[in-house]
Amino acid sequence: MGMVDLFYNNNNTSETEPTAPSTLLKPESCESSSRIRAFLRLSRIATDDTIRQHLNEIPRSKCDEYFNRKIVPQWRARSEVITFCSNYAKEIRSKVELRKAEAHNDHDLRIDPYALKNELSQLEEQTSKCTTIENWIHNESGVEAIIRAQTADVLNDKCYYKDWLAAFKKSV
Repeated sequence: MGMVDLFYNNNNTSETEPTAPSTLLKPESCESSSRIRAFLRLSRIATDDTIRQHLNEIPRSKCDEYFNRKIVPQWRARSEVITFCSNYAKEIRSKVELRKAEAHNDHDLRIDPYALKNELSQLEEQTSKCTTIENWIHNESGVEAIIRAQTADVLNDKCYYKDWLAAFKKSV
């Protein structure tokens, strides 16, 4: 069992269908991205960074099987984590925007002159948190696109030409 395997759900019986670790699919993980980034890094090391060595060990006729059993599940798990946090950031942003629109009507400044200011300050903190999440998602999505393109190039060099990225999209 490798380091990456420690992150995955133990109740998953299918070797070709790992999902993102359920412990990472939580809002707290998106807000403090160090665990997710460690997972992404280890997953990339286990598959994409070592693909040349792995492909040297298998016959060309097994490239499709290797891609479907080893690469696709890792890409899928990484996509799942990134998508989860992307959706979480969108949810935060929409709630903040809705609340900002309603905030001015909800407070009687004659009763509590600081209520609106306090709420707008809290909303600004949430907006900042959302922006931080969106920034690391954007960065990791870019890294993921580059790594997948490089992996597809290696597969084309070592195996045969195929649109591996399209094959992944088709499998999802």
